[in-house]
Amino acid sequence: MAAGTHDFLEKPEPWYGSAEAQTIAANILSYQSDYGGWPKNMDLTAAPFAGQRVDLVGEFKPIFDNGATTDEVRFMARMFRATKEPRYRRAVENGLDYILIAQYPTGGWPQNYPPDTTYHRHITFNDGAMVRILELLQEITNGTGFDFLEADQRRAVQSSFQRGIECIVKCQIKIDGRLTAWCAQHDEIDLRPRPGRRFELVSLSGAESVEVVKFLMSLERPGPEIVRAIESAVAWFESARIEGWRVDRRPEETGETHHFKATKDPTAGPLWARFYDLATNQPIFSSLDSKPWLGMENIGRARGIYAWTGRWPLALLENDFPAWKAQFAKTGPGPDTPAWQPKVRIALAGDSTVKDEGGWGFGFKKRLGADVLCENFAGGGQSSKSFRDTGLWQKTLACKPTYVLIQFGHNDGPGKGANRETDPATTYSANLARFIAEAREAGAKPILVTSLARRIFQSDGKLRGELAPYVEAARKVAAEQHVPLIDLYARSVELIEKLGPAGVEPFEPKILPKPAKEPATVAAPKPAPADIDIPAPSAKPRHDGTHLTARGSIEFGAMVAEELLRVLPETQVALKPALTK
Repeated sequence: MAAGTHDFLEKPEPWYGSAEAQTIAANILSYQSDYGGWPKNMDLTAAPFAGQRVDLVGEFKPIFDNGATTDEVRFMARMFRATKEPRYRRAVENGLDYILIAQYPTGGWPQNYPPDTTYHRHITFNDGAMVRILELLQEITNGTGFDFLEADQRRAVQSSFQRGIECIVKCQIKIDGRLTAWCAQHDEIDLRPRPGRRFELVSLSGAESVEVVKFLMSLERPGPEIVRAIESAVAWFESARIEGWRVDRRPEETGETHHFKATKDPTAGPLWARFYDLATNQPIFSSLDSKPWLGMENIGRARGIYAWTGRWPLALLENDFPAWKAQFAKTGPGPDTPAWQPKVRIALAGDSTVKDEGGWGFGFKKRLGADVLCENFAGGGQSSKSFRDTGLWQKTLACKPTYVLIQFGHNDGPGKGANRETDPATTYSANLARFIAEAREAGAKPILVTSLARRIFQSDGKLRGELAPYVEAARKVAAEQHVPLIDLYARSVELIEKLGPAGVEPFEPKILPKPAKEPATVAAPKPAPADIDIPAPSAKPRHDGTHLTARGSIEFGAMVAEELLRVLPETQVALKPALTK
């Protein structure tokens, strides 16, 4: 592992008050994204980040993989305990917000947040990502060095920790009625085992499952369900033991495969495969063609530079599990804990300006209290028409929200296409009224939100007003239907015009120029119609005047939360105490 934060976690307590520690802490802080997390696979301690906070994307994006973020939260907690400097406490609180917000409603975590559309979005046991998060939350729950946190955040951590354990138990794969192990990734919605990279197929994991079991064994007086998960996984490890085979690495041959050779050897020690076939429990090997090859004799077809076999479960079977069993015999099981249930459920319905990434959803979630589950169903390019047509509205109601915040308008306007365009006075208003009626019928309380203003300035310093007809329509529908209205448009216009073009730049994602392409050999297709929300490619970097950076999300998400409390005071039960004082 590269040098980094983890190298400074075992220093004696007085060291964290030293000048050296302050310098290292400043360097680490410079890499903390406005989302709250840190990047991976780089030494954050040696020198400060050279760019601006808006540049903490790409390889610098916040992530959970390879120990990122969790080690930094621990380090900042040690710094705060030693110095009592508020910046370290804020770093811990923002890091924990990042972790808590990133947790899926099903209880697991993606590899990074905001999640992308690839395998990284799945619940990630790979490389111990989820276990490391839970170990940090376990430390906080047990009161190990984090007693400075506010009671509401500690309670949120405890709830998150419980939900994570519940997710592990639910993800354990059952085959022919018997519990086995875990896949390296699981679906974030239905918890099915899912593939990773092209050579990481759906399978039972002989490596990642070890750390999952060790974590479950660390729980004090686990209930019967967790005990069953541990014992079933150990039984599977025994069944998956590979005896009488020796694996050698050999000089690389042509292509991506043939780096390994397995030879029968009765004197060889036990091995386990990284992946096992769900149907046959045979070792499974693959390369970049994603084709599965079963059996030890096929290890030569596996992609090179990868640990396809190892002895990961050996210490667990020979030492850890017997010790746990002996201790368990003395204490016995604890009670099964009832499944966590939120006191309040909030759903967000809208376009890209409502999403967690690019919208105010993330910042809004930072203002919610410990007993709230907020699910964001907003989608890029959605209008009040397409949101129903694509099935997103049906999913919104299916989560049985207590409150549903509804914001549309950006993609309802002219030029957005027949499948999205609406008329403010007729179809747009009718769509909002129907959302309200159906939300009420489903037992939810609807709240209309006017559109976040676009940061597109005219020569007089005022904003363009193409959203105004949809804003006025939303206000009128809210009055007619007697529903609360969060006038985000009015408040965002006021702030944006006050700050001016230079003042709002920290809220605006950078749009980098596309790399130059080779000259086309065929006629280029006609350009797509201009879209006000998607600026045309430019030779120079430019700013997106519609969507938001994490900093912008925090600013406008807080605005939505404040207005929610003002127009519907009963929602104080859903908000952090600091917002309701």
